[in-house]
Amino acid sequence: MSITSKYYGRTCDGREVYGYTLENRAGMRAHIIEYGCIVTDLWVPGRDGAPVDVVLGMDSLEDYEAGTASVGALVGRYANRIRGAAFTLDGRVYRLEANNGPNHLHGTFGRTVFRGTVKTDEDGTEHLVLTARSPDGDDGFPGNMDVTVTYTLTDAGALVMDYTAVTDAPTLINLTNHSYFNLGGDAADAMAQTLMIDARHVLEGDAETCPTGRVLDVAGTPFDFRTPKPIGRDLDLSDAQLGLARGYDHCFVLDKAAPGLLALAGRARCEETGITMEVFTTQPGMQLYTANFLGGQPVKGRGGRPLRDYQAFCLETQHYPCTPSFPDWPGVELRPGEEYHETTAYSFRME
Repeated sequence: MSITSKYYGRTCDGREVYGYTLENRAGMRAHIIEYGCIVTDLWVPGRDGAPVDVVLGMDSLEDYEAGTASVGALVGRYANRIRGAAFTLDGRVYRLEANNGPNHLHGTFGRTVFRGTVKTDEDGTEHLVLTARSPDGDDGFPGNMDVTVTYTLTDAGALVMDYTAVTDAPTLINLTNHSYFNLGGDAADAMAQTLMIDARHVLEGDAETCPTGRVLDVAGTPFDFRTPKPIGRDLDLSDAQLGLARGYDHCFVLDKAAPGLLALAGRARCEETGITMEVFTTQPGMQLYTANFLGGQPVKGRGGRPLRDYQAFCLETQHYPCTPSFPDWPGVELRPGEEYHETTAYSFRME
């Protein structure tokens, strides 16, 4: 694998941003920028040998700054929602930005400028390492937090995202990547692509897409992806859960042999291109989002083409939304002297 860097642009407040191109021996290529750790392009060879860009993207840094859908970005400090934009930790209430109705969604990392370096292992493997400090009070969260995201594109065809963080005060953390995948390219019908999710349960959502606390069995429901099926086959908005969210925007409880195990979470496939993507993660959950509101973006996608609802799908590996409201769920607290560490890999092959 090789990594090259190039000046990408300047933010509206004058910060320089560089982009990094990761290439492997199998003909895959990923482009990642320092702004929001955004994966702007991810090219994978298809059945005819021609590369397919399997993620949605935009044409410029200005477009990414103006967008509101976290396209390709790292999201945090807390991926997904925190109910009421507040949480209690060690007896103290912390108020967050209410940026999704009355709730807090995703945070500032998708708009943060990280600093990139290339690290080379003794065996010659190169990694892109992006680092930033989230200051105490960022979005209302306590503690100065140092965050590192390491991207590796393996010769076996996996884009590996390794997340670590430390803090100097007790806080919360929940990180994920928010790429919008379409394995046929951005003009293909993403809802016709097949998906398997290794989960027997899904979290019930309310009218604000926050979990109610109920964990539902997927058997006999539109949420049963244990056997591969077209993503849109059961996307029936008359279903109570799907109607509330205008599609899938739900966190699946992954079947895990042990907490923290790096294991298969899901598999997607496009018959037209022959591209299969497998998702492996250490995280306990994975949010399936079918881009239900993507068409409302204030900017256009790549090539000036309008973004469309249901144009792509997100597989956001994460801890559960609104975890502070449900103490029995896997914890999201990070304290001084501890290290947050999670890994997700999106692995591709053509068959």
